[in-house]
Amino acid sequence: MKLTEQQIHRFQRDGYLVVKQLLSPNEMGDLRQRTEDIASGSVDFPSEKIEREPGAPEDALNLKYVRKINEGSRSDPVLEAHTRHRGILEVIESLLGNNLKLFGDQFFIKPPGGVEKTYHQDSPYFKIDPMNLITAWAALDDVTLENGCLYVVPGSHLEGALDHSEPWQVGDRTDMQIPDSAIDRSKEIPITLKAGDCSFHHSLILHRSGPNNTPDFRRGYATHFMSSQSRWIGEPNEKPNYPLLKGTEFEGCV
Repeated sequence: MKLTEQQIHRFQRDGYLVVKQLLSPNEMGDLRQRTEDIASGSVDFPSEKIEREPGAPEDALNLKYVRKINEGSRSDPVLEAHTRHRGILEVIESLLGNNLKLFGDQFFIKPPGGVEKTYHQDSPYFKIDPMNLITAWAALDDVTLENGCLYVVPGSHLEGALDHSEPWQVGDRTDMQIPDSAIDRSKEIPITLKAGDCSFHHSLILHRSGPNNTPDFRRGYATHFMSSQSRWIGEPNEKPNYPLLKGTEFEGCV
């Protein structure tokens, strides 16, 4: 769906926007089933792209042990098809223009007992200039305060990139987070969603997610989009091949 001028202004001001019921029941069912097939090993999928919850057995073939699936669209046709979802791309086109590439995708499982993710911004990890990417976060289950919804600080994307210098231990993995002293949590708001809703957020907005304290999954599929006129600022020999979704390729750009 194309956004209204009011919705575009709201996104530019706040750094996020919720669009109701972008995914159909059939689309959600296909994606839920695919996560179960990938986790169980019943479809061919590279195991190194499956990130497990802290303490999970390495060889466990069960969705309840999976934290997220990284870059699944590069290996699976069902996930790849979602990155070209017409309704989502129409929203992204309203915000970024009609020359679009996929930066990447992450399927967040957040199983029962799944851990929190502390405050961060996406762009400092992305190696893309300008820092103007947009994530579409499609809810496949109802997303509540109890099962680990996203929290954002509205307008924080306008402050630029912050220092991610504080170590945060997640099982045997160390992530870097923004120091708590740099965040005014009194301004944060939760983003609760119904299954089928989609939230869109800017790559510089401060956001986190809580733990899942329920017996149910909280699945969400995040696809990250950028203008095809963006530039890769990482090592030249490490630049991925970013799929063109709409419009034109530009020489010297991603």
